[in-house]
Amino acid sequence: MNKRNLPEKSIRTAFRRLAILIGVGLAFWVSPASASPARDLVEKFHDNLIAVMKKADSINIEQRFEILDPAVRRTFNMPEMIRIASGSVWRTGVDGDKSAAVAAFTKMSVSTYASRFDGFSGQRFETVSETPGPKNSVVVRTRIHRPGDTPVKLTYILRQYSGQWRAFDVIVAGGISELALRHSEYRAILKKGGLGALAAILNKKSDQILGR
Repeated sequence: MNKRNLPEKSIRTAFRRLAILIGVGLAFWVSPASASPARDLVEKFHDNLIAVMKKADSINIEQRFEILDPAVRRTFNMPEMIRIASGSVWRTGVDGDKSAAVAAFTKMSVSTYASRFDGFSGQRFETVSETPGPKNSVVVRTRIHRPGDTPVKLTYILRQYSGQWRAFDVIVAGGISELALRHSEYRAILKKGGLGALAAILNKKSDQILGR
């Protein structure tokens, strides 16, 4: 609908609502100098990544996997992530297949980090801001600086689960949701073979990445 066709009262109401939303966001904005459990979780994970990158010349991918495995599990809610990525198939899956899918998704995630963060050349992470998100979530915006290259934006979406902060999605440069990508990637597999088939494929890919 064209703005000219909207009643003036509706336009004023819309702008008032937008102003309220912006005001709420500013009121809850947490500066980079402030500490919070959600931000602290993300920064500790980044510290783990940098530490592994600095050791990459002396350790292999299997060793990087072993170091990063507990860090990834502490930072991300893997069961929640694979549940979201699986969509409606999750609701009809049996417990055994769900457990297998969680384990395989976790293994794949750790393998990917171990593969990507395989060297250090002066990279550093920066936390830019922390703001409230929808449904009691928190948005932690960060970026990784690479010498001689453009910084890469990484935005973590976190929520409390049983009193513990965990990330359940990462938005990469360009506003692309990792969960949205996984949902699109897994859709055909889930439709054809369900959670069990997805678990088998993820385990196979992980083993290929790790050279097993």
